[in-house]
Amino acid sequence: MSADTLLIALVAVVMVIGVAGTVLPILPGLPVIWAAALAYGLVTGFGTGGWIAMALITLLVAAGTAAGFYLPQRSAASINVPWWGQLIALGLAVAGFFTVPVVGAPLGFVLGIFLTTLGREHHLPTALGATWSTLKTMLLTSGVQFATGLAMMAVWVAWVWAA
Repeated sequence: MSADTLLIALVAVVMVIGVAGTVLPILPGLPVIWAAALAYGLVTGFGTGGWIAMALITLLVAAGTAAGFYLPQRSAASINVPWWGQLIALGLAVAGFFTVPVVGAPLGFVLGIFLTTLGREHHLPTALGATWSTLKTMLLTSGVQFATGLAMMAVWVAWVWAA
């Protein structure tokens, strides 16, 4: 096996791990894919095609990351969760990330939305509805980031194929 083949296989494995990170909150999936593409370019040289591919990959990581922040915030605002409630949910997501492996961050965020809505509205069905809406948006966000990760990998594969 040549060094080039080994490098391509290693970068591909890291990218697959990054794609898995878009649906499993273990790793920051999209930045991992971006870093793998950058490492590939630094090792092999970018060339014109590589710079174009890296620019596309960078645009995709920026769009996917922005969607990861924008979609849940928009959803929370649409169900009338105030800004301070969103901050509480974010704080519980951070705490959950460090206390419960793998699923702590999303569970903490959802718990924060539930508790904030329940405390504000004093109505369990409303709090459960807000929680359900948040869960659906989190699933949508994971799907968007998963698709973005696959698109980033596709651009990298085209870059490798063209080189």
